[in-house]
Amino acid sequence: MTNPEKPRLHSRAMIVFIALISVVPFVLAWYYAQHPELIDKTSNYGTLILPSRQIDHAQLVADGVTSTGKVLEQIKGRWILLQVSPGHCSTSCTEALYKTHQGWLMLNKEMPRVQRLLLASTVTQAREVPEIAQDDALLIAGLTPPVLQSLTSAIGKPPGEGVVILLDPLGNLVLWYDTGFDPYKLVKDLKHLLKASQIG
Repeated sequence: MTNPEKPRLHSRAMIVFIALISVVPFVLAWYYAQHPELIDKTSNYGTLILPSRQIDHAQLVADGVTSTGKVLEQIKGRWILLQVSPGHCSTSCTEALYKTHQGWLMLNKEMPRVQRLLLASTVTQAREVPEIAQDDALLIAGLTPPVLQSLTSAIGKPPGEGVVILLDPLGNLVLWYDTGFDPYKLVKDLKHLLKASQIG
């Protein structure tokens, strides 16, 4: 003889389960609305540049230096790790250059898709810095006031010598990394973008 309580308990359990399925999303939505910092975190390490901004490649290296044409050829269609040196490339500048060089080497087969670029207020002086003179994988161009203004507007402050800004192959400013950034996390971001991207 079957126990009539069993089907009844099963029915009640199903009703409770369905009620929970209906209520839980609203409870979670309310909780996250009260604690937005829990969902503001993104999967990338660098700071996302919003709203999206674009810099024309020709404007980026429009400094009148004799090597401008060559620099323009080498940055077009590539992801760019951009660094700015308004002064004489201080310690924070050379440290960031070292980190981006090591990070670039860590990309292995993806290295040709990425180019490092230093915009210096005085290209001649920058080339006299030993760390720059010995870095064959680094491109150098002059820093122009319009580009500096665009970069400052994009990241919300003047880009210091240790700051690195990532541009996609179309010239869109994507992410920026403040002085003292972790090169391994920068590489993780870059690998993720290179894997997802169909350009560059």
